[in-house]
Amino acid sequence: MIKRLLSVYKIIYVLCVFTLLGCTNTSQNNHASSLDSLSFLITQDSENISYLKKRADIYYNNNEFDLAKNDIETAYHLFKNDVDILFQRGEIYYALNQTRISKESWERCLKINPNHIDCRQKLTELLCIVRSPRCSAMIDTLSLLSNGLISIPLIIALKDLKEYDSVLFFLNKLKNMQPDNKEILSLLSVIHSDTSFQNKHFDISLAETYFNKIIDLYPNDIQVYYNFGKHKQNILEYETALKLYHQNLKLDPSNKQTYYNMGFCAMQLKHYEQAINYFTESIALDNSFLLAYHARAYLYELIDDLDKAKSDWKTCLMLSPSYIPALQGLSK
Repeated sequence: MIKRLLSVYKIIYVLCVFTLLGCTNTSQNNHASSLDSLSFLITQDSENISYLKKRADIYYNNNEFDLAKNDIETAYHLFKNDVDILFQRGEIYYALNQTRISKESWERCLKINPNHIDCRQKLTELLCIVRSPRCSAMIDTLSLLSNGLISIPLIIALKDLKEYDSVLFFLNKLKNMQPDNKEILSLLSVIHSDTSFQNKHFDISLAETYFNKIIDLYPNDIQVYYNFGKHKQNILEYETALKLYHQNLKLDPSNKQTYYNMGFCAMQLKHYEQAINYFTESIALDNSFLLAYHARAYLYELIDDLDKAKSDWKTCLMLSPSYIPALQGLSK
């Protein structure tokens, strides 16, 4: 009788555990409760892959990656051909910065199931991050399996590879689904404002349409004012560029590159004293900013303040002893 009661209590306990595991509440208390319940179940059945995967997932989501690794390795050694274990194993080792094992896990996953989208997504992102020659081909395959929808990181990887046609194709597919997504709009603005010779999609009107839309939707976005300012600078609209850079500095007054760009714009407008002030602000934020010393030295020469020019050229040589412009500046 007692044994039968204990058996009933155990069944009730297990049912309660599964109720807890199925709960969607993400509070710490529920995590702890689920973790305790799983730990108890694993002591009763140490080779239950389902329990091990669930506990590894809780550890992973709590950033306890070493504990997650222990559970997923136990599950992996019990069954090396479970694609969900392989996917999870890859994620955990990636979080531990052990990308070789991540790569091996996701490759094994795809060997077992070539259509496993999550494993293919992760492996593709990893190969693109390390600039593997397989990156572009992997993206093509992933695109076929996902109806032309790929992630933003992969689109950025294609942008780095200068594959602008593909970038725009994938971005526009995403934009149709998420027309106000800031990352998508930002990438579109950058592509259409890119003046590099490889990019045949440079389009001032489209670029500015996207820049303005981002500002309308996200007026406190720091990067859009910088990117828009750089676009205006590149098309020689220096006054407008300065206004946009000022907006950037209101949100991020510690951006040395913004001050440097403002110095360049002011110099092109022949506002030399103002340009010197901008370069000085840039140097104040980074006293090893070689290009800012170079630019300021050049301007000091333009206004015949040769002592200050020489001082800046000397600083350039301290930062880079073989810096040719400084050697030439001091030889005059």
